[in-house]
Amino acid sequence: MSVPTVHAAGAPAGPSTMQGLRLRLKPGRQPGGLVHGAWWPRSTQLATELRELLDVLASRSGPIDRVIYDENLWASTPLRIEVRGHSVILEASRDQSINTLSVIGQRFGKLVLLVVPPYTKPTRAYTAVMTASKPEDCSSADELLGINAREVEDRRLALIAQQRWESEGGALRHGLDPGPPVLALPGRQVRRAH
Repeated sequence: MSVPTVHAAGAPAGPSTMQGLRLRLKPGRQPGGLVHGAWWPRSTQLATELRELLDVLASRSGPIDRVIYDENLWASTPLRIEVRGHSVILEASRDQSINTLSVIGQRFGKLVLLVVPPYTKPTRAYTAVMTASKPEDCSSADELLGINAREVEDRRLALIAQQRWESEGGALRHGLDPGPPVLALPGRQVRRAH
């Protein structure tokens, strides 16, 4: 079982092995649902992964001006990349829905893609890509990836903790005694003795 593949630069179409873009879009001009298709990149290096994706999308839909991505899903990314001689702005956002990517261009407007994380098991990735590309599918990114309510809440709490850590400088403040370490258990906190 392989994810349907779109090939760029005149490469022959066929099932994906180690080559080709793992992308599937909903058919038609006005697809329903929260996403317009799905993309399964091979790594978390956004600038590298985007080049082929944007090349294919630009060849079909026209120049791409901006890509808005969830900064928590990708490694460090430049502010711009060149695609087909056109500069594309890459904009990190904490407001971007987790596991999605928005591609924006004047001719086609906004295209929202489900991003299947690169480490996803192939059978799960295949199911997510195929479901997201069905015209009638209205599932959320979490539903498409099989993420349950508990995992969503854990992720939300982890992001809040990370934001708090960063807003407080990311380290202990000089001269302050943090007290004994706290062990967090579901529903309660337990202080450890030194």
